[in-house]
This record gives sequence, structure tokens and C-alpha cells, in this order.
Amino acid sequence: MQQRTFRTEIRHQAETKFYHTLQQNTPSSVLRSCHFMVNLEVPSILSENSVTRGSEKELAPVSFGNGWMVRESVSSALLRTKGESLDSVSLEYRNKSPYHLDVLNTLFEMKREGLIQSISTNNFPPSLLRDALGCGFNIHSNDVRGNLMNTNNLQSSGELGVVCNDHGCSRLISAPLGGGLFTNNYYQFREWAELSASSKSMFTTLLDSCCHTGMQLESVQKWKRYRTIMDALVDISFKHQASVESVVLRWLLQLNDGDSISVGTQLGMDFVEEQGGQPYSRHRNLRQVFTFSLQDDDMERLCRVSGFTPEHESEMEANHEIDFGNKALWI
Repeated sequence: MQQRTFRTEIRHQAETKFYHTLQQNTPSSVLRSCHFMVNLEVPSILSENSVTRGSEKELAPVSFGNGWMVRESVSSALLRTKGESLDSVSLEYRNKSPYHLDVLNTLFEMKREGLIQSISTNNFPPSLLRDALGCGFNIHSNDVRGNLMNTNNLQSSGELGVVCNDHGCSRLISAPLGGGLFTNNYYQFREWAELSASSKSMFTTLLDSCCHTGMQLESVQKWKRYRTIMDALVDISFKHQASVESVVLRWLLQLNDGDSISVGTQLGMDFVEEQGGQPYSRHRNLRQVFTFSLQDDDMERLCRVSGFTPEHESEMEANHEIDFGNKALWI
């Protein structure tokens, strides 16, 4: 608990410095067009009725009353941003927590009071998102993870896509670079057997976080699939003289299945202290995404190695029983 509190404190310090630096160095005309989103975690209070099962405790429902914990978190965010209201609050999903709808209820009360302009959710599963929207909560968007090794949430015809489309809730595709996996950072690592024990442990963690939960593969199998995807990305990046990161983002943009894409980062002690006197800056090569377009063969290759089936092909194959894997059809 103390470690988590320390991390949260560091994040809050970094956010405060970020907002103040942005406000000082950015023209007011540009600031007015910016949209700031603040993340809010669902509280996990262990009540007297909590039941211990194995090594974990199951949370027993506890009444929030007037939602003072949520209001305290929003008030703290207002102090960090030095604003009269928050542009947007994103509520993060926490597994097994019974409090999501309670927190949303308090947030929408604060929205009616003018303290919040819009409310989004982060990684809500389809069932919970459907319940929240069914309760009348006008959720602006649901932030979901999606990348070349996890395309489940990219399909607008999937369960999550259907829920969002039926209720007018946008999808924000997050973590498209897989925590740095889909960049040039790790391309020099080739064969799994050649990796050190520490490297295998690191890549196992990264690959597990990238893949969807239903992918039952050994680490070495995930690694082979990752290498196949990276080989395709590197070839295409050389072809267009662009970074691997920008190719990933361009592919997602041209799929036209997500309403928006979010590339995140963590602001830690290096940002708070500006060690070495160097200010924090994002990688400029991400901006290359707006300087080129992927060709049809590029899109087809990335869809093939990722296992993603474009909507128009899946519909045609279902309606006309066409096997799009048979390339002889196109000769």
C-alpha cells in the first residue's frame, strides 16, 4: 500500500508540473483547443465483510454514501490543473470491484454541478459498459487496449464495438505500441534461445500484457509471432522511410475501426526532477504518421500477420462464402 501511495504521489507531482509548464509555455489560443483527460481509479475498500479466498480478498459491497472519496479525488485533480472544471475524467476498470456504477453516479452528479465536462471509461468490459450505458450514464468514450497482437477490440462488429455503436459511445484505442514492443527498441533481439534469463522474463511480461487473455500460447510461441509482426513492420518502415511506431499508428488509423488512438507514457521522477537539466519531450518520430499512407499490400500484410480481418472482407466471406485465403481467386 505504501509503495502504491508513493507511485501515486509521484504521478500527481508529475501531472502538476506538466500542467503548469504547459500553461506557461503555450499560447492561450492553443490551450483553448486542448482537451485534458484525468484518470480516476476505482476505490478498493476492504470492508469487515470481506472474504479471504486463497491468497486474495474478495471485496464486499460497501455503500459510498455521498461519494466523498470520488469528490476528494476530483478536487485534487482540479488543484493540480488549476482549473474551474475538468475537461474529462476517465474512470479506470478494476477487476472484481463492485463500485464502478457508484463512482459513475457521483461523477455524473459532479458533471451536473459543472465540475466535469465529460466522462469516459478505461478498459470497461462489454457487460459492465452495457450496464452503465443502460443506467442512462452518457459515457463519451471507452478506452480499450488494441495492438497487432491483440486485435479483439479493434473490430467494430465485436461485442464491445456493438455496445459502443448501439449507444453512441466512442472507442479510444490505447497502448497501440505494446509498451514499446512495436518500436525499434527491441528489434535486435532475434532468437528466443539466445535471450538471457532476465531478457526472457522481461519479454514474457511485455508479451503477456500485449496479448489478449484468451491467447493460450507459450512464451516462445508468442515470441515467434511477435518476430513475424516486427519483420513486417520493419520492411514497411524501410519502404516508406518512416519509423516502426508511425507504421503501427498509420495502420490503425487507416483501418477506420477506432474513433481515436492514444499513445501513453508514464511521467515519473525523471520528469519531476528533470535530471541532468534535460526537459521531458515526446519522440518526434510519432509525428511521421501524418506524412505518408500505407498501400493496399502494406495493409494486407499487417492484417495477415496480426490475424485481423477487415470488416468488408468478413461480411463478403460470410454472405458469399468466399475463401479470401485462396489467392488464386485474384489471378
